[in-house]
Amino acid sequence: MPRSLPPLNSLRTFEAAARLGSFTKAARELNVTPAAVSHQIRGLEQYLGVTLFRRTTRSLALTDQAKAAAETLREAFDRIGQSVESLRSSGRSGKSGALSISVTPAFATRWLVSRLPHFQRKHPRISLRIAASSSPVDFDQEDVDVAVRIGRGGFAGVIAINLFHEWLAPVASPAFLRRNILRKPSDITRVPMLHDNSMRRAGRPQAWQEWFRIAGAPLAETRKGTQFDDGHLALQAAAAGGGVALGRLVYAMDDVAAKRLRVAMQPVIEMDIAYYLLIPESHANLPAVAAFRTWMEAEAAEFRQSFEKRFRARGDRSGIARTSVRPTIAK
Repeated sequence: MPRSLPPLNSLRTFEAAARLGSFTKAARELNVTPAAVSHQIRGLEQYLGVTLFRRTTRSLALTDQAKAAAETLREAFDRIGQSVESLRSSGRSGKSGALSISVTPAFATRWLVSRLPHFQRKHPRISLRIAASSSPVDFDQEDVDVAVRIGRGGFAGVIAINLFHEWLAPVASPAFLRRNILRKPSDITRVPMLHDNSMRRAGRPQAWQEWFRIAGAPLAETRKGTQFDDGHLALQAAAAGGGVALGRLVYAMDDVAAKRLRVAMQPVIEMDIAYYLLIPESHANLPAVAAFRTWMEAEAAEFRQSFEKRFRARGDRSGIARTSVRPTIAK
């Protein structure tokens, strides 16, 4: 026997108004006018023969009859949304479909792209689309399956997998260091300084000042020199002999291994921010997403091991410092 249901649009309007407690906010979410919301609610009340809201000049409250229905509808629309997204994503991200990955341009250039052939050899039926963006990812609005972003955690509404922390150290080209002898922190202020401002997005606006403080040589002003909004560009400038950059070692590791860059001076700072793989819960069980997660976790583990060997060689931890909101000096 067919179900007797009111128009779905009126139920959706009721759920939004009940959840938000406002016709105006519901109208904004649904991209309609408040008058349209009011019209839909009146039509639903007439269809059901009940009053859904108690209206006053200052407030909007659900009636007792409407409260239970509002909660049930909220759960139902959540499930519908998840089901629709799963259908959409299964077509886009199945074993032989496409997987869309949002990463910052620097992370793509410095870490991800060189490793992707390994993933593609393991999963030849999954085609990849790399979306380069430094903005916060919005999985509800963007055609994105997974993302990589840097931060301190606390990513709302997604599965966040900690891949590895970021590390900072002064880096320069070997030729630059042969021309400019750097023996103590203050020597850096006498040569061109390169500033990577990209970590402002993760709450780290004054990286050089923090490094000098941890090195035991606090300076009042360290802003002279060239400013970069991209960590990749700062490292490129350092490798070209343009000065000393406080480099993000996750990005610099290949250049250090290839001897295009050298760590110019201790300490090396372990930051309180990390790179996270972000996955919407509705995508987590999709085959392509699960395959990419497994591969990324394995690649991250291998990278951490290689990083430890290169920057903590011979068990020497004397130059390693960890920093948080209130950094400490390594002993």
